[in-house]
Amino acid sequence: MNLSTRVLIPLMLTAVAGAAMAQSAPLTRADVQAQAIAARDAGQLGDKNVVTYRAPASKTVSTLTRAEVQAQAIAARDAGHFDHMDTQPLIVPTGVAKTRAQVVAETAEAQRLGLLNVSDTEYPKIATPAQAELVRQAGLRAIGGTTVSLGQ
Repeated sequence: MNLSTRVLIPLMLTAVAGAAMAQSAPLTRADVQAQAIAARDAGQLGDKNVVTYRAPASKTVSTLTRAEVQAQAIAARDAGHFDHMDTQPLIVPTGVAKTRAQVVAETAEAQRLGLLNVSDTEYPKIATPAQAELVRQAGLRAIGGTTVSLGQ
């Protein structure tokens, strides 16, 4: 090797490395795509190395109504296709079980009996059957229901 080759190659490598390191801003997605396309077109990448993905142009839209889908689900369940589904019909509450007055009265009675937690450091208090009945009857009194004596 002659002297010019020994000197020029390291200088060129230094200049190329310096230019590569001087790029301070990160590449944008468009820049990376353009570089990949240029590398592929130049033959630096084989087609086997490039993976392309095209998302579907439109989403599939169902032509079934909600009732038809529900009917199909029930038929599939009845045919045994869904082993994990409960065969009992789903029971949805249709109304409020207690009125606001009942809840307020029961809460006041539970507080009077000392059943409500007042801090996070205490264990939950569990009502005895007699205390639970007193709370229930307080709720019934709030709505004008009849109460039964405890025999005490």
